[in-house]
Amino acid sequence: MDNYLAEGIALIEAGQYDAAVETLTKAIRLTIGDLAEAYYQRGLAHGALERYQLAIEDFSQAIAKNPVFADAYNERGNAYRFLGRDDFALADYDSALILDPYHVPALYHRALIHNARGEARLVVADLDRALALDPSIASAYELRGQAYAALGDTTRAIDDLERYLRMGGGRLYDNHSETQSLIISLRLRRWLKRLRPRLRRARQDAR
Repeated sequence: MDNYLAEGIALIEAGQYDAAVETLTKAIRLTIGDLAEAYYQRGLAHGALERYQLAIEDFSQAIAKNPVFADAYNERGNAYRFLGRDDFALADYDSALILDPYHVPALYHRALIHNARGEARLVVADLDRALALDPSIASAYELRGQAYAALGDTTRAIDDLERYLRMGGGRLYDNHSETQSLIISLRLRRWLKRLRPRLRRARQDAR
């Protein structure tokens, strides 16, 4: 079983997902060793092949074998999210974070759902925690910057978006120009916000 499991993991790392499913199925059929890990790895392979329902079934088996498997909850949450079943995904991310409060991927993925729902404050709360634990996630700065922009906090939004670009996120995700345009728009918004009180005072003085 251990040999099949190790081979299956190696096949996943090599991007050979169909072969990984086949090999990990052999590991599971032996019913010895770390079955939770075997189901989890096969779930990852199904997920990479966009077979999300099969992935959910495997992650559920992994959780049944090991109820404190935080990574399995997170990955099942991802599969639910890709199927548009956001309530189930949120429940799984919450479970992952109950088991492991420092689970950065679950924090980030939960923030994605909050963002899709327009819950900017919840996005910021989750990404504050995620980035405190791992400051290297470029896409988290972009997402938090957008949330700050939605909340009207232009200074923090600009800071996060500029950091995202400095980290190479714009090139990696092919949205460098769009992000620069957003930053320019936010700078203009901030300038106008600062200008309005002066204009009001000038009008009052002119009366």
